[in-house]
Amino acid sequence: MSDSRELEIARKYFQTNLSVGEIIAVRDLKGLGIREPERVIAELIRQGVIVRGEGCYNFRREKRKE
Repeated sequence: MSDSRELEIARKYFQTNLSVGEIIAVRDLKGLGIREPERVIAELIRQGVIVRGEGCYNFRREKRKE
């Protein structure tokens, strides 16, 4: 699976799951076929799509409008 495809899958996952625990997110993304979910999550944080809270990841409100 290509990196861009994995990022799109993860982006859609976080659009559906607006706030999700770190462990659950990694497990779910692996289940969706993402090989390295931690790397994909780090890229989404870098892009400003999600933010890391205390033990969780949250989809950014500003990005929900897209």
